[in-house]
Amino acid sequence: MKKLIATSMAVLVATPALAGSYAYEQQPTEFLGWSILPYVALRGGATYSNLNYKLGGVKEDVTLNSYQVRTALGLTMYDTARLEIEGSFFTKDHKTQDFDALTGVDVSARNIELMANAYMNLGHFKYIQPFAGIGAGLAFIDTANRIAGVKDHKDSTKFSGMGTLGLSMPFGCFAVDVAARYNYVDVASGMHNFSGDIGVRYMF
Repeated sequence: MKKLIATSMAVLVATPALAGSYAYEQQPTEFLGWSILPYVALRGGATYSNLNYKLGGVKEDVTLNSYQVRTALGLTMYDTARLEIEGSFFTKDHKTQDFDALTGVDVSARNIELMANAYMNLGHFKYIQPFAGIGAGLAFIDTANRIAGVKDHKDSTKFSGMGTLGLSMPFGCFAVDVAARYNYVDVASGMHNFSGDIGVRYMF
């Protein structure tokens, strides 16, 4: 997974430089009165998670750190708003946590998310464009704890919601997006994810 993330980040860094080497004229498509431009996106970053986990009647905040890769297919409308379907893939992380008398419990979590996102540009700027977004979807999450070598494992499908603030920088048919995200997953007693990522959108 680390090799995949390293390769993805190399592509993200190199793509804007290549994009600036030629001119590109975007040709939006008119559909039912809307001027739209489809795109694909690849994003990568890191996530700090706070998992409210209950074990033996005791609830503790378990902090986890993971890497994530996001892929999306979307539409830009009037260069003002974007709608997309995004798949997010998080690496597995674990932490040793005490739950009163239960000590040395290894708690782990890993999830995949499928989200529908909407973004809106904040003002109109030529070189650096701020944007905000919201999203909702499903998280396919795997949580587990291990006590004295005995593992209790649980797979579940839960609601997930997201809020985003970011900056977009256009490079011809490409755009580089830098974003900070808050993501809530309705698993255990609640999982709060705080993420930062950088991505490239290719508009066609």
